[in-house]
Amino acid sequence: MDVLDSLLDVMRPRGVVLGRSLQKAPWGIAFPASPLVYFDFVLAGECWLRARGERLRIKAGEFVLVLDHTPHELGSSPDTHAVPIATLIPRLRRQWRRRPRFPAPRGSALVLYGTYQFETTLLSALRGLPRIIHVSAADIGGHAQLKALTDALAHELDRPSAGSQAVIDRLIDLMLVYALRTCLQRPDAANVAWIAALRDPALGRALEAIHTAPARDWTVARLARETGRSRSAFAAAFTATLGQTPLAYLTRWRMTVAANLLRESALGIAEVAQRVGYRNAYAFATAFRRVTGVSPGAERRRAR
Repeated sequence: MDVLDSLLDVMRPRGVVLGRSLQKAPWGIAFPASPLVYFDFVLAGECWLRARGERLRIKAGEFVLVLDHTPHELGSSPDTHAVPIATLIPRLRRQWRRRPRFPAPRGSALVLYGTYQFETTLLSALRGLPRIIHVSAADIGGHAQLKALTDALAHELDRPSAGSQAVIDRLIDLMLVYALRTCLQRPDAANVAWIAALRDPALGRALEAIHTAPARDWTVARLARETGRSRSAFAAAFTATLGQTPLAYLTRWRMTVAANLLRESALGIAEVAQRVGYRNAYAFATAFRRVTGVSPGAERRRAR
């Protein structure tokens, strides 16, 4: 079982398009800090991204993810004045209804803007990733699937037909998966605690066991036996790498799975409790409130 698969399945990333615009130099757009994850895909031309003193040149076919709470600006040059995205939304919506121009006129850029929303934050598991993830031409050229994905998205935007909006939505969702996969394959991904744990054979087996069977009556000793390490050595390595004890991680993952079941299924609270390893609804509700800050019933009502 791929642990990243389980995270993406439970946390339901969903791409939402803010707009698409053909910008003629000089231009600049400012995106505020947000708990959402922004994506910017340059369909034609090129532009510059500015964020926290960093400047990146983004060429046609490349895209960036800007992780939570990171304000950023896009522009035709590294120092162009940027106007807030909120003031441009009406114009972006009008442009969305018009067919884009390929190739973009000289000195301009055609850019797709949007966000990813999560029912629960995936990024807490990926603490340590850079706030700006640039999927460059070299990244895309080295992965045939990613190249096919970006080409398909550009094609759907250039030549829309029946069902294009549904296709575009799914392609944007896949862009996140490929961007994360590309980022996690880089050498510096070892700086991400969760990835470092997955690359450790023993800790990786423990994480897979927890994600595969959250309802099992796990103890530290049982998890240690899964890894082939002593109880003390396993517990020390897990805590040192992930910054939390094995049972704290287990509880948080159980509550993540439970929250998804509360939102997505019609199971009663007692049934949800059993699915994540609790024999009675009271003990489950107490743990759920402690971890999430709300009751199971409130979580279900919020989703509806």
